[in-house]
Amino acid sequence: LELHNKYRKIHDSPPMKLNDEMSKSAQAWADKLASMEKQQHSNEKDLGENLSYGCPTRTVESVVEGWYNEVCKPGYAFGGATGGATLHFTQIVWKASTELGFGSAKGTKCTYVVGRYKKRGNFGDEKDYDANVKK
Repeated sequence: LELHNKYRKIHDSPPMKLNDEMSKSAQAWADKLASMEKQQHSNEKDLGENLSYGCPTRTVESVVEGWYNEVCKPGYAFGGATGGATLHFTQIVWKASTELGFGSAKGTKCTYVVGRYKKRGNFGDEKDYDANVKK
């Protein structure tokens, strides 16, 4: 949460609050991914979702840093809808997202991290991206 809010401040997005129910849900999904030893998005349609896994392990902080650092990818420009290569970054700083839930679980070989966001980011048209993702 602290790292999310540090990055959000850079982009004039309000701080997020931790949502316990969303964290329980994210933890349950991380546990399931770890038991399946694979990464896949849930069917949760009302929440935004960022996923990552690291083998042998990754810390939650290193995962969030990696998601944020997508902003440095060649070709990324602020404003307008973005491609899949920067969707983790845009979800972190999405201005309308104000609640966060997190979970992580270790599988046999890898650690799985799940971030859940309310309101869901990365939707709409260019106007929505302009309003929610600032330089």
